[in-house]
Amino acid sequence: MKTVHIQNSSSAPLSDKIANGKRAREMKPSPSPQQVNDRLLQLEEEIKRLQSELVVLRSQKLVEALLQADGPLPRENHTVIRTKAGLTVKGSRLTLYSVMDSIRENNSLKNVRDIYELTDEEMLDILDYIHLHKNEVEKEYQEVLESAERNRKYWEERNRELMATTYQQREVVRAKLQELRAQYHASDK
Repeated sequence: MKTVHIQNSSSAPLSDKIANGKRAREMKPSPSPQQVNDRLLQLEEEIKRLQSELVVLRSQKLVEALLQADGPLPRENHTVIRTKAGLTVKGSRLTLYSVMDSIRENNSLKNVRDIYELTDEEMLDILDYIHLHKNEVEKEYQEVLESAERNRKYWEERNRELMATTYQQREVVRAKLQELRAQYHASDK
């Protein structure tokens, strides 16, 4: 291990210089209130300048990291969650599939947002999620449409007899009403 010796350029020992420095500081008069305020303003301006420089540097670093990243830009999504019903808007029963239906019916994004009473942030989160997970969402959406069609056919078949009976009853009631109207108008003459 090497030992480094520091030679003092003046003849006075280092401990004397330190003691003299302390005395010099002790003998300095304290600054006036105006000097303190001026120095505070100067330091605050320096802090603002450094903070703005820091923001620029952090932004540059983030942009560089994003340019090097492969794939879509990362964004935290606090709106879209998975439930038993599928992909839904957090805190509601609204599914992304309903939103997609509305968009595909040529409603404007503003109208869709207003129909479902979504905030701008929620709407952006939904659109981002759909865009970033396009294949997965599209596949699930098709499954939901197929399931809805199967459900509709099932209930249509199941209720076919009931509907036929209902239609027959409706025709009987209409005939009876026409007969009563005819009797009413005949009695007026």
